[in-house]
Amino acid sequence: MQMVKIQIPDQPGRPDALLGLMRRGQIVCFPDDIYVVPEPALAILRSSGVTFAELGRGGIDYAEKALRDSLAAQT
Repeated sequence: MQMVKIQIPDQPGRPDALLGLMRRGQIVCFPDDIYVVPEPALAILRSSGVTFAELGRGGIDYAEKALRDSLAAQT
């Protein structure tokens, strides 16, 4: 499955859209409103009217690598 790293700026529909995504699958959350979601989640965000910026794509291990990189940057 393709994973997509996105950034969702603060907007009124964001909390409800993220809650809907969490009910349907795994989401990895990072600081600065950055998330790694499965590719089908993008359609859910679009249908909810939530705008986002795509930052990158990768395979199933993409979320794990992003998490490792994030943790390494904190030390």
